[in-house]
Amino acid sequence: MDSARVDDPSDEALRVRYRDHGVWVNTLIMVVILGSRLLTGPAFALSFSSIIWVIGTALFGVSGVLMALRSERGLTLDIDGITWHRVELFIPWRQVTELDIDTNVKGSGKPRLIVRTDAAADALEGQRGMARILIQANSQQYGGPIAVKAHLLSVPAESVIATADRLRQVTATGRSVDYARRDRARTVATLWASAGFAGLLAALATIFVPTLF
Repeated sequence: MDSARVDDPSDEALRVRYRDHGVWVNTLIMVVILGSRLLTGPAFALSFSSIIWVIGTALFGVSGVLMALRSERGLTLDIDGITWHRVELFIPWRQVTELDIDTNVKGSGKPRLIVRTDAAADALEGQRGMARILIQANSQQYGGPIAVKAHLLSVPAESVIATADRLRQVTATGRSVDYARRDRARTVATLWASAGFAGLLAALATIFVPTLF
């Protein structure tokens, strides 16, 4: 178990890394697809289309790498709530209704650790681009904004649930949450996710709808 202290020395935090290379693979595949423009002609001839393609591909690539690095950070559970670092989604314990392991997930052969909340719409607040799409997809398919494959967690899912239950009891009396640091992390992640999504759409447009440029 990888545990550490957070800003308040009286608070414990459990940091659970996530061993999933899917984000890296997906980013690489999409960069290869965007690179197919090289097969259609002189991609680096100075033109408005080629400039848009280069900028869009670069934005998507950087955004994908940053998301992959955040994804590997997995989850952080502390006295205030739980954070899913892939999209820097923070959910305070007062909004969490349950953490459970779903072994009957549709469309997936692996059990998932799911964080269920009392208001799914709250998880979407301030989220843009791919981050918003991921959270919406989790809520619709799995019933919670956070749904990660249990076998890829560096800590057994049962231990994560036990820690969450303990922290939820500690905060049951009503503790004020400092959102400032978390909001900054989410803002940066959201900006890059939005830029990457816009870059992807723009680069794809130069390949499949060249008449627009």
